[in-house]
Amino acid sequence: MHVFTLVALVLPATALRANGRRATYTRRSADAITFPQRDFIGDLGARYQQLVKDHYVPMACLQAAVLAGGADIATQTLEHAQALDWSHVGAMSTVASTMSGGANAIWLRMLEEQYPGRETDAIIKKTMIHAVILASIINSAYLAGVPALTDIYSSGLPITEGVEGWTLPEFVTLTKLEVCMFIPYNTLAFSFVPPRVRPLTHAMVSATFNVAVSAVTLGYWDAWVRGAAHLAHLN
Repeated sequence: MHVFTLVALVLPATALRANGRRATYTRRSADAITFPQRDFIGDLGARYQQLVKDHYVPMACLQAAVLAGGADIATQTLEHAQALDWSHVGAMSTVASTMSGGANAIWLRMLEEQYPGRETDAIIKKTMIHAVILASIINSAYLAGVPALTDIYSSGLPITEGVEGWTLPEFVTLTKLEVCMFIPYNTLAFSFVPPRVRPLTHAMVSATFNVAVSAVTLGYWDAWVRGAAHLAHLN
């Protein structure tokens, strides 16, 4: 009887000891656990490249619309507008999406197909065609389209303000800015920036240009010029 009692006591203890060994968690086993490492910036860049490859024109439209809308909001904020004119923001985004975004992306691709490569002759031709022909069309679209679309978005008026919005002095102002900004940019872009990425880099440069476009179409530009001239005179 004592033997059976001893066996009954030893067996549970042995089982508990074995289970305890199986549950042992050591430092070495913890160090052996690894978690997958992910390069989020690299993944984002790869995803963007794929989107541009699969949806070249829609991505160009989206980028231009977002950046132009942001530039217009910044312009109105700089002027301490009591309330943002969202109709004007929408008009800027619309024209930027269709002209600076979609149409410009198609034109850039056509220029690259017509004058491929990075030779000096090809770069000069692409830069001058873009500056003289395409930029004039885009600037005219901003001057005529933004006032007309602003009226349509705000009150639904028919398109009568577009022709009145285009004036020669304002066109000359935007053309001067275009020459100063985009001839140097396009010279570098046609030399170093891959064609698929050019709509994005162009939209980023255009966002700065769109601040001036917003100032012209909102009537702030002359006051900005006078203020800059006054500051220059003081210095």
